[in-house]
Amino acid sequence: MLPQHIVDYEAFKLRFGRDPRESGLHLLEKYHAARSLIENGCMETFVESTLLRVPRSRDPLGNWVVADVCGKLDDELKVVFCETAPPTEQLYRDLGILAKASNARAIVLYPFSIDPTVIGKDFQDEVASGKLTIERVCWLDSRLEEPFREAIDILDLLSNETRIRMLLQLLERPRGKKQYRVEINPKLVYENLSSFLANRLISESLDNQYELSPLGRRLLAEYLTFLEKVKRALEET
Repeated sequence: MLPQHIVDYEAFKLRFGRDPRESGLHLLEKYHAARSLIENGCMETFVESTLLRVPRSRDPLGNWVVADVCGKLDDELKVVFCETAPPTEQLYRDLGILAKASNARAIVLYPFSIDPTVIGKDFQDEVASGKLTIERVCWLDSRLEEPFREAIDILDLLSNETRIRMLLQLLERPRGKKQYRVEINPKLVYENLSSFLANRLISESLDNQYELSPLGRRLLAEYLTFLEKVKRALEET
């Protein structure tokens, strides 16, 4: 796959969502896995990869592994299985093959909370060494309020036009309270700056100037991109 395939979910779906039998949940997991691998340095990433065991074993069924997503980083393969149901015999067989591989690590991705011992009890050494990782996609968990609380708070903070205007001005250059008070109610200036500082969106310099923090720059860029995508989707609909 190419970097443009993970620009957003629709781009990924257009390229890799051609099987009408595949559930939307499974495709969404693959997008999450592929994007995660590329963002973590696996520029050679493949969707629906067939891996051949070398040297081959006498058991024909023990020579092949079909991964939902596979990324190559240096000389190591990161092999991802996107699961939407309890573990199957096929999954156990594939994990068994990878457990013997010298150049591969396996990641089992689930959309809901599971007890790691379900799989981990048969691969205790691999889990302990990091050769096998069992993860869940938190944004598909039934308990969304726990992992999303901070994100929702940020979205609530950015839903106000005055606050967005204050942050956008910091994209150009640092500003002080005095400059803000010319255009905005002083009470709102102090309240908003306090909220920005508490959420690590801005930092204050020794000369009482405020500027976007690295986190603030990234979140603001992501938020504006998100708004543009929503606007485009509404217009297309």
